Amino acid sequence: MASNNEPITSEDVMNILPVGILLIDQSGLVLGGNHQMATLLGSTSRELADRQVGELLPKSADEILRVVRSRRQAAGLFLSELDGCFVLARPLPRDSNIWAISVFDQRLWQNYLGYGPAMDPLTPYYKQIFESSSDGISIADNKGRLILVNEASARHVGVAREELQWRHVHSMVERGLTDDYITLDVLREKKPVTRIIKYHKSGKYIFLTGTPIFNAEGQVYLVVINERDFTTILELQTSLKQQKEILDRFKAELAEMNLAELASNEVVALSPVMRRTMETALKLAQHDVSQILLTGESGTGKGLLAKFIHTNSRKGKEPFIHINCAALPESLLEAELFGYEKGAFTGANAAGRAGLFEVAGGGTAFLDEIAEMGLPLQSKLLTFLDNKEFRRLAGHKTITASCNIIAATNQNLERLVAEGRFRQDLYYRLKVFSLDIPPLRERPEDLLELARRELAKLCQQYGQKRELDPLAVEVLRNHGFPGNVRELLNGISQAVLLSDSPQIGPFLAKTMASCQTGGGTGHVQDCLPPVGGEPALSAHQAGSIGYVAPAGQTEEEGRPGGGPLRSSLAETEVANLTEALKRCATTREMAGFLGISQAGVSRKLRKYGLKPPRSSKARGAT
Repeated sequence: MASNNEPITSEDVMNILPVGILLIDQSGLVLGGNHQMATLLGSTSRELADRQVGELLPKSADEILRVVRSRRQAAGLFLSELDGCFVLARPLPRDSNIWAISVFDQRLWQNYLGYGPAMDPLTPYYKQIFESSSDGISIADNKGRLILVNEASARHVGVAREELQWRHVHSMVERGLTDDYITLDVLREKKPVTRIIKYHKSGKYIFLTGTPIFNAEGQVYLVVINERDFTTILELQTSLKQQKEILDRFKAELAEMNLAELASNEVVALSPVMRRTMETALKLAQHDVSQILLTGESGTGKGLLAKFIHTNSRKGKEPFIHINCAALPESLLEAELFGYEKGAFTGANAAGRAGLFEVAGGGTAFLDEIAEMGLPLQSKLLTFLDNKEFRRLAGHKTITASCNIIAATNQNLERLVAEGRFRQDLYYRLKVFSLDIPPLRERPEDLLELARRELAKLCQQYGQKRELDPLAVEVLRNHGFPGNVRELLNGISQAVLLSDSPQIGPFLAKTMASCQTGGGTGHVQDCLPPVGGEPALSAHQAGSIGYVAPAGQTEEEGRPGGGPLRSSLAETEVANLTEALKRCATTREMAGFLGISQAGVSRKLRKYGLKPPRSSKARGAT
């Protein structure tokens, strides 16, 4: 320290300041430092001089030299060795090659300032916070120049930070780094702006949010831009979309496979109406609907459809219990469904018995012919459907069963409700999800396929050689099949075993014609000829079925009985059609009267130039 007669030197001034000061040149050589700096570094003033800054501040030397060589002063530098300090670097006024590194120790300043304003304790960490953000952060002035860019932001653009900092945002567009930027929009609109842009060099999609910073006069003087890499999110979104498309395709293919698998279960769905029915059934199965009502004429395959729904549901590996409600008296049916305890009735099992709902467990209970269930039992079934709980006969314990219920009937439940023979509340409970299976006469594509499959299966089973000749095809197409699939399969089965010819057409023609003309009840087994021969068709029978000759024969050669019968057959058909026109008001009624399909009626009317029944009535009225 200088005496009273000696002038005060710069060193004296440096040593009395409550600030650590280190003087260095552009090469990083330390020219000196004051006592405060020596204290901060755990050294003495003499030990500071003539050393490289890297020796004193090994972790921060690169940052200090970068600032010195940039010839721009910097505030808020972070020095790893001096925790809790605020650092300012600036050149000396008279010699810009010498820089003063001023270190403001926050604790030291608080001692000097007492209870006055203290420095923000986060100040030394702002740069570290700025650089550690995984989001890109950049700051632009009110002219659109980027004055600060963190490493994440430069990484998003795909260039070095030095190529962005202190450049106008227009340069990014001019250099082809991007087609868009939001800084100028924020300056113009004076409000936050958000947008997704793409940086071409890095190929990244970036979610930008620009926020204006206002000065005391209310003018925008800074724009802070936060950048978030949206590429991964967009890729995930695209990937999810692709996965959904693949999943939807797999579901569609699975549905096709499931529908194709029906053939092995003797269910064929080639016709559009049946395919729609099966697709709906598959959807209900996949959603594991707990209650489904199947309706349709007898023999349409309600049992097979119920099995299909169960197999394709989440409960497909659980039991499938088939219960025919028409097969048992009311009291026994109740015991079968709900079970009974010891001594419930005479003849009951001494140990009691679990009901079929219990046996079904987590599977499916199929209640066939539900319309035959009595009203008292319907009431108990409704209670079970509502809460899945019941008690055995003579039992007091409440039992829970989680099985799905599929009910089926060939009767008109709505009419039975009106007649008081079926509970209305149970009807509406079952009808929430209902499927109506179309009759075989509305499924011509399925009719022939079913016949072919059944014929091939039975021929293999019984070692027979039978074929579906043109006559058989025409017979099947024109028959009404009131017994539906069951009648068709029975007819094919009997034709395979009882026909004396490999071509089953004549056998089917005889039996089906007998049914159509009133010779039976409408079922093939009621119309079979005596075993041991196939009588020739009468002219009336052959004409009524529209006979087609087997392959390789003319119509005259192929007709049973031989000889030209075309004229007499045509006369017979016209006579039958004329009688039907007198009795029936529509072609549908004519089909029922003649025992052929409605399409067959229309073809024959056109063939003989006869007008439909409505036109006939109108003509008669005049």
